[in-house]
Amino acid sequence: MSYTYILDLDGTLVNTIEDLGAAINLALTELGCPTYCNESIKTFVGNGSMAFVMKSLGDNGTEKYAKLYELFMKYYDELCIDKVKPYPGAVEFVEKNSGKVALLTNKAIGQTLKILNKFDLEKHFTCILAGDTAPEKKPHPAGILKIIEDSKWNPNETIMVGDDVPDVGAAQAAGIKIAAILGGFGRAEELLEMKPDYAFNSFEEFCLNPAFF
Repeated sequence: MSYTYILDLDGTLVNTIEDLGAAINLALTELGCPTYCNESIKTFVGNGSMAFVMKSLGDNGTEKYAKLYELFMKYYDELCIDKVKPYPGAVEFVEKNSGKVALLTNKAIGQTLKILNKFDLEKHFTCILAGDTAPEKKPHPAGILKIIEDSKWNPNETIMVGDDVPDVGAAQAAGIKIAAILGGFGRAEELLEMKPDYAFNSFEEFCLNPAFF
């Protein structure tokens, strides 16, 4: 069977945690709030920038949210391609499957395109939907359904590949198969509890599975 693929970005194709961490910690420091290590910051990722900032604020006062969000977006726009790295096999997979891959992320479109263009990947995707361009953010299925419709793909031959709960939830709600990447930003135990169709320790391990190619 020839598959088409809807791919997540952060924690799936690329490791963005150093740049996210640098940006949010600069913003938090400016407002006199505690900062976080990258392992903690991983747990904030997955539901878009607004949720990311709210989680990082913790109990430090919701009245600081608007300013913290403004500062984070300013710093991350500056830093988002500073230390970002593709996971092993990711660039090669996208290039090999050019025209058979789409991207669905809860990240803002401007930052998404900067990252893709750093690695010359944008041209390979039939559709790119981001947190501020998709009909709804994941775990809502609307983004997946729009990609399938616009790309004229068969949903029975389309697989979502992602590393976090919103990816699994969106795929299951849309009625397509999901390959969960356990070594990304999400918590492996939470992903496995959702009973994804497939689970892999890394994107590279997914790429090496002959069942999908």
